[in-house]
Amino acid sequence: MGNAFAKALKQFGLNLSEWRVCASLLYVPHQTLSELSVHATSDISALSRIIDRLESQELVKREKSTTDGRSIRIALTSKGDELALRIVPVAKQHESVILTDFTASDVQVLRAMLLKLYENAGALDDLV
Repeated sequence: MGNAFAKALKQFGLNLSEWRVCASLLYVPHQTLSELSVHATSDISALSRIIDRLESQELVKREKSTTDGRSIRIALTSKGDELALRIVPVAKQHESVILTDFTASDVQVLRAMLLKLYENAGALDDLV
């Protein structure tokens, strides 16, 4: 599934990790690196490099937090916002194909189960 979507992203000049950041910022703007690392499922050091690449493409910008002068928040630029909005229909099409023959109830249960798996996976960090 990820490979098929990654191929579709090539026409937009993004890889899957970069898309996760853009999609996260599209739905929850002005996130800190820590917040983004959770939503984009990437560790902070890798995420920082992704942000650098997206910033060099003028898709994201770093901003000082309005509530904490030491904190930096990441936001999509207007160019990044436009690009992300162009990709959303492609993502929805991929999701639609994957969820073929699932009922709305099945999808709701599946999403709840995946969220629980993701939540439980956080405990794996304590095992290292």
